[in-house]
This record gives sequence, structure tokens and C-alpha cells, in this order.
Amino acid sequence: MARFRFRLEFMISLRKRREEEAAVKLAKRLSSIRELEDQINACHLKLAEMADEISELTAQGRITGPLLLMYSGYQEKLRKEIKRLLELLALSRREEAKERLALRKAVTDRRIMEKFKENKKLAWRADELKSEQDQMEELAALSRARKDLEEPDADPDKDDQNLRQTS
Repeated sequence: MARFRFRLEFMISLRKRREEEAAVKLAKRLSSIRELEDQINACHLKLAEMADEISELTAQGRITGPLLLMYSGYQEKLRKEIKRLLELLALSRREEAKERLALRKAVTDRRIMEKFKENKKLAWRADELKSEQDQMEELAALSRARKDLEEPDADPDKDDQNLRQTS
């Protein structure tokens, strides 16, 4: 029996490659989002530490005008950095949504091709079984014809009954 061969196998491998590329791209995007979130958290932590230092220095009476001015300048710098990081995070999240859609589409395309291959294989298998059945019927007919030629006075009805019993 011949082996099944799917002529569009290269399409499946191409779609698998696209799916893998989309998954890698999404993973990189998720990694960059985590990095941005970590940077934002670090800035918030620095702001909280600075607020604690200012309140400690104020409680001790050691805060001076220039020192307070330096702290407020640094706090303003951190707030601007947080704002910039939040904008980048929002942009990255929008890109993440697009990349998730691209991955979902790539997975769907691959699955469609695999289902198509499966359907083609089932149709091929059905054709092979039908062909085998036709060959078996032809062999049986030839066998009966040969037997009839060898035994000309045999009863054909009896032969049919014997054939049915053996089947």
C-alpha cells in the first residue's frame, strides 16, 4: 500500500514557524513590560524612601532650605521618570495586545492547515480501502470464474451459498 503524502506540508511548517516567531515576539514584549513595571516600582520605592528621609530629617530639625530644594528637585525628576515609564508601559501594552492577536491568528492558521491535512489523509485512506475492496471483489470474481471453468457441471446457486458462508 502506498504511503500518504501531503503536498502542502511546507505550508504547515511555514505556519508553525510564523507561530513560533509570534510567540517569541510576544515573550519579548512581556519581558519588556515586566522590566518597565520593575523600573516604575523602583522609582516609587525611591520616592517613598526619600519621603521617609525628609520626615526623619524634619523631625530631627536637620532639614535646611538647600537640602529640601535638592530633595524636591530629585522627587520631581523621579515623578517625570515615572510618567515617561507609564507612557512607555501603555504603549507596550497596546503592542502586546496586537502581538497576542497575531499569535492567535498564527495558531489558528496552523490548526486549519493541520485539519486540512487530516481530512485529506482520511479521504486518501477511504480511497485506499475502496481500492482494496474493489481488488478483493475482482479476485473473488476471477476465482469463481476459474472454478466454474474447472467444474462446468457445478450448481452456481450452491457456489454462491458456499461463498457467503466463507465470507
